Amino acid sequence: MNRLTAAILMVPALVACGDDGRPADSDAGSATATATMTATMPTGTSEASDGSGTTGPTGSGTASTPTTSGATTDSGPIFDLGGAPDVPATLQCSPDLHAVVDGAGQVVEACAADQGCADATCVPACEAAGASKANFGCEFQIPTPPTSPFLPTPPCFAAFLTNSWGHPAKIEVSRDGVAFDLGSFARVVTPGQAPEDWSPVAPTGLGPGEVAVLFLSSHPNSIHPETMQSLNCPVPDAAGAATQVDASGRGLNFHVTSDIPLTAYDIAPFGGAFSYIPSAELLFPTSAWGTNYVAVMPPAGTFEPPGPLWLQVVGAQDGTTVEIRPTADLEPGPDLEGATKDVVKTFTVDAGEYVQWEVAAGAGDASGTLILSDKPVALHTGNRFLRLQPMPAPGGEATHQQNHAVTALGYEYVAGAYETRRADLAAEEIEYRVVGAVDGTTLIYDPPVPGAPATLAQGQVVDFTATGSFQIRSQDEGHPFVLSQIMDTCNIPGGTRPGATAMGFMQLLGDEEWVVLLPPAQFLQEYIFFTDPSFATTNLVVTRVDDGDGFKEVTVDCLGTIGGWQPVGGDGRFEVTTVDLVRADVGVNGCTNGQHTAESEGKFGLVVWGLDSYSSYAYPAGGNAIALTDLVIPPG
Repeated sequence: MNRLTAAILMVPALVACGDDGRPADSDAGSATATATMTATMPTGTSEASDGSGTTGPTGSGTASTPTTSGATTDSGPIFDLGGAPDVPATLQCSPDLHAVVDGAGQVVEACAADQGCADATCVPACEAAGASKANFGCEFQIPTPPTSPFLPTPPCFAAFLTNSWGHPAKIEVSRDGVAFDLGSFARVVTPGQAPEDWSPVAPTGLGPGEVAVLFLSSHPNSIHPETMQSLNCPVPDAAGAATQVDASGRGLNFHVTSDIPLTAYDIAPFGGAFSYIPSAELLFPTSAWGTNYVAVMPPAGTFEPPGPLWLQVVGAQDGTTVEIRPTADLEPGPDLEGATKDVVKTFTVDAGEYVQWEVAAGAGDASGTLILSDKPVALHTGNRFLRLQPMPAPGGEATHQQNHAVTALGYEYVAGAYETRRADLAAEEIEYRVVGAVDGTTLIYDPPVPGAPATLAQGQVVDFTATGSFQIRSQDEGHPFVLSQIMDTCNIPGGTRPGATAMGFMQLLGDEEWVVLLPPAQFLQEYIFFTDPSFATTNLVVTRVDDGDGFKEVTVDCLGTIGGWQPVGGDGRFEVTTVDLVRADVGVNGCTNGQHTAESEGKFGLVVWGLDSYSSYAYPAGGNAIALTDLVIPPG
């Protein structure tokens, strides 16, 4: 049963400017339990655009003040129909959007298989998904993340699509207006088969419950320079060439559309256990994009020189005007001017295009950067080479994540600790990065986390460590923030537990990876997800919520009902567990890597981890982007 969660709320917002609150760049070279990295936001200085003819706003000499009021493009669907004369006020949409239900949750009308519910009415499925602000949708604009600068040529970049709607989905993929033949590069994941043997997507479309991998691009001769392992896609890719932008510049998205809502992720490189630099992310459809962002980046790390770190602003509509106030200098590139720290910069981005900026060498990272656009955009950030270790040693990874719009940020999160990699099985000390959205944010932890920040200012970045899972919350939804989790080096004192099998380096489990966490308010009731077959160990971190009627069982297809739940905090609302699907190439209860389903009668969160020798990737298996706050935080 499909139980993807939808919103039943609407929030308005209005842009304004106001008082000074200035976070600066962080020194991301260290991250300890007590180290805080704070910087001040600039006054609202403005700068001309990147040459497109658009002019930035006049500087007011004041910093950003979040405002609420009016209407916002980030609002969720309106299911409260009390003012509608022809629809009873009690009617609403079911959580999975497949039916119109009454106030007691009883089905009034079941929508057809190719339809969904919006505003208590059965409408085409794509329209329903778009209205819901869910993480599933019918249009994706996918930029290519830049991978490790130590690879001489870019490796296989792939996206994977899951269909949990219950009706076949016909998929189209294009780039720069040129359509690709889906049968040549898209494959349906088939358990027990090698990727090169997977079948093409059927002419009837991607079936219900199926996962398709789109092999999008690769340099024709991508090879790891140390192991000489091929990093090409297992089948010919769509572009037939590398598509990443090196340094700063403008790039072209892969435009993916379907007639039935899908969930999407990407990974670079596919089959990345043997690349030693893999990273993955959850992708949000254009219907869930926002117009206002407070950026979060991974740390710069301990490697010198770091990164480079980067950010991408992705367009879905022509002539989108964007204002950015970076917290670090951003380098210029072809057809792209640089952006100066603490100065508002105005630029444009078109449909199918992304603007990519690299952070200037030695400038730290650009977490806390403010972005505001006149049409929805996506924001992706990353680090082309993240190393986090106290002494020189092998290791380091590329990382990337799609950021969440301000309205989708939570004021309450559960930091579910990932499964320990330590040889003695003691809990790992895990690193976290938190970024404030507004001044005057106060934070409470349950259980307490020594060294974690008690307050946050707008754009302030703080790194801290914690052992075990914990709750973190601010005073209210008017004080949202960003929380991300970091896996550090596999060079752990005493070594790592079994689980790594990839040859070429020492078999130490996992390596640096960074994942942006979702608040429980964005959790779902079902996830169909993909795990990369090249990784020897796959582990799930699961967080379930008691919404007042008790905790619900969570099942994973090959595992059945999972257990091992541990309470998080003292209020009895959250529990966390970790479960292996595969460890050291041995499946648990017959599990194999590939397509999987997890479901429950209650809301739960799921983060997927794949690990091998000096390699790891992680991503949230899904989550909504519904509006949880009505804040707008302008850069100027």
